[in-house]
Amino acid sequence: MKKLFLCLLLAFISITAFPKDYSISEIGLVHIKSYESCKLTSYRDMDGYYTIGWGHHSKSVRPGERITQARADQFFREDIRRIEVSANRLLRNLPYEYEFSQGFFDGFCSMVYNCGEGGIQKSLFYSKLKRCRVSDGIMNIEDFNYTLSLVKKTKAPTSHHRKRRLAEYEMMKQ
Repeated sequence: MKKLFLCLLLAFISITAFPKDYSISEIGLVHIKSYESCKLTSYRDMDGYYTIGWGHHSKSVRPGERITQARADQFFREDIRRIEVSANRLLRNLPYEYEFSQGFFDGFCSMVYNCGEGGIQKSLFYSKLKRCRVSDGIMNIEDFNYTLSLVKKTKAPTSHHRKRRLAEYEMMKQ
């Protein structure tokens, strides 16, 4: 009986000790694709990386490389898995536990996909998100609204990026 109780207690602690892992929704995937577009021949992005497919870049992408639509979609699925891991890690690193909406997570993943985990960590938005007051799982609405407003104000190098930040803001406030 003691062993059963101990096992149940450990299981409960392990389940409640870590916030849940979120997954991006179909709406989030469509959103990212709408801002990335798909190019089957590699090109240099704004940061000078060779990019292919739905914004996929890695050291293995070469100048003039061509891929199929199926390969582009496979890269996208792999990239999304990494983005979900990064976004979940960023949310777990907040100094509080809070259950974010699906819209928030979708918009957040779009930002991580576009800016990278390091870019998000350095952003004023993330810095303020870490400072939001949460009590008994309830977010202080003024803190949260102010923090979300920073998404719209994020420095964006092009009008395309500004439109994307506005769309992410709209998703995240749902």
